[in-house]
Amino acid sequence: ITTVIEAHASIASTGLVALDFYDGCQLYDLEHREKWLIDLDQNRDGPFVVDADRLPGATSYMAPEELTRGATVDERTTVFNLGRMVHHLLPLDGAWLGTAAQRDLAVTATAADPDHRHQTVAALLEQWVQA
Repeated sequence: ITTVIEAHASIASTGLVALDFYDGCQLYDLEHREKWLIDLDQNRDGPFVVDADRLPGATSYMAPEELTRGATVDERTTVFNLGRMVHHLLPLDGAWLGTAAQRDLAVTATAADPDHRHQTVAALLEQWVQA
């Protein structure tokens, strides 16, 4: 998870917003306990306004603003996508596999209102490392 967040922090530092980041962008080698990132080629200068009914891509990690015409997509949208990844990899339903701090991070990162999320991927990464 740290590697994925670090990669997105690097991307965000250039002013790009991740588009269409979802579970299929990650492969996990169970034998060697390694994660591989693939298909990270969908990025766009941010912030920008959604000019269609929704952005293209898989909805499993999409933030509410990606599904709303006229909404602003920015780095906080990438934070939401990464929070969904944490929800997916360390489930919140049933048995939580992470720490309470990691659970709280995921809840904050996926707040419906972007103002209530971590404001940057770097801030998300910093909290993740401390969790």
